[in-house]
Amino acid sequence: MQKRAISSRFSEKAVSYEKYALVQKKMADHLSQMITEITNENEVRNILEIGCGTGALTRVIRSHFSAAHYEVVEIASGMLEQAKNNLEQHGLICSFSQADAEEWVWEQQARSKDLIVSGACFQWFAKPAHTLKGLGRILKPRAPLVFSTFGPDTFWELHDSFANAHAILGEKGVRHGLEFHSARDWHELLEQAGFMDIEVMRKYERLTYPGVRDFLHAVKAVGASASMEQGSGLGRRKLLAEMIRYYEQTYKRETGIPVTYEVIYVRAISSR
Repeated sequence: MQKRAISSRFSEKAVSYEKYALVQKKMADHLSQMITEITNENEVRNILEIGCGTGALTRVIRSHFSAAHYEVVEIASGMLEQAKNNLEQHGLICSFSQADAEEWVWEQQARSKDLIVSGACFQWFAKPAHTLKGLGRILKPRAPLVFSTFGPDTFWELHDSFANAHAILGEKGVRHGLEFHSARDWHELLEQAGFMDIEVMRKYERLTYPGVRDFLHAVKAVGASASMEQGSGLGRRKLLAEMIRYYEQTYKRETGIPVTYEVIYVRAISSR
């Protein structure tokens, strides 16, 4: 996807994001726990967060490291403004930059950050290998990078239903949504970027919705639906209807339809 489309879609959904970003909130809570376990508050002076969204992770980390300089880079202007408002309400001060982190990181001073954090953002990177090298460049020696992202099993029920819908309609199947890197992929990318002491953990989260349309509405409300939009017109409506029919017929239970997220948590240390 083009970065401009990503930025626009997330900006449009900044107000509704927190209401529907249930898994992202769990990810932020787990990340904050990981960070406080491996860092000494008194030794962390400069923190960078990549992709703050509406500031859920920012609030927790900023509060814990109250004496540190906290810098946030976010591509979507609407998300940035929402995060600013949310943090101001809690009396928290950060330095904000609206930019594409994949380009911005190469313009920053080398070995200047004590900690880099990111929640549910790295899956949007167009050049993850290059960007990880850039993040390693601006970390101080033996400083941590801690992030979460989504793995390839995310929305597997949806992808299975789309694949079957294409087959039922006699069409060649296409991917609907992002291609997520696996835990092994991230480990290899971090090694290639020069990181050490790499820890990668997978965790599955499952949400339940009354129906598939409720699920799709929730995805749209957090700004992520653009990555699933393929085609238009009558053909797309037929495909969507067949996908929903298959999904609900195959996976629906008394409590509703299940939606699986594969969440990947990563800790890595910059080289000396």
